[in-house]
Amino acid sequence: MSRTSSSSSGAARQRQQRLARWARGLPGYRLATQSVLPRVRGNPLLVDLAWRVFSPGSGAAGQLTVPLHAGRHVGGPDVDRLPVVGVLGIGLTDDQATGLVDRVADLQRETVAFRPVLVLDRPAFAAARRHGFVLEHVVPRDRWTGGGWTAPGVEADEGSWEAYLARRLGSVIDHYRLWHLVTAVVGPTTTAVALRPVDEALLRHLADRLPADLQVHRQG
Repeated sequence: MSRTSSSSSGAARQRQQRLARWARGLPGYRLATQSVLPRVRGNPLLVDLAWRVFSPGSGAAGQLTVPLHAGRHVGGPDVDRLPVVGVLGIGLTDDQATGLVDRVADLQRETVAFRPVLVLDRPAFAAARRHGFVLEHVVPRDRWTGGGWTAPGVEADEGSWEAYLARRLGSVIDHYRLWHLVTAVVGPTTTAVALRPVDEALLRHLADRLPADLQVHRQG
């Protein structure tokens, strides 16, 4: 971080602290915090109203800004507003994992509607780098059962592989602020891999839900 940005952040924090002290000094502050706010939090209707008034559109696709590299196939001034979608591919071969990455890239080029975060149990880093995608690698089930693996903040081999995967997915969802998590399936020939039909349909429909003024485009 540069010296200029550090000083700017410090000045912003000081302004926030002064504003907080000013608010605490207002005559109705104690009444608001001890009486009004608890009642608002306990009233679903008031909570929903406050959310819609003070955070309009923050939960809609294309409204939330999430810093994340979009890959090589989409760009534009508003690319950071494209929804981030997790792509889960478990139990795949190396070739299937590579095919899944290529399939996601085709969908992104076609729709220009999302930014993927790949969650795979195969180290398909070369394929991910080819498209500029982020890849989170998880331990395969068969290697987990062999023992000796840990998850952040968890004792070695605590719980099942499903529990480990759930912890990792929860971490990915929180860290990347995922809009949705889609799942890969293997076709009847056991060679082709794709997204579940409903997931692929959802990604195609996502383009229709994005704001009309979103400035993004296909590239590469």
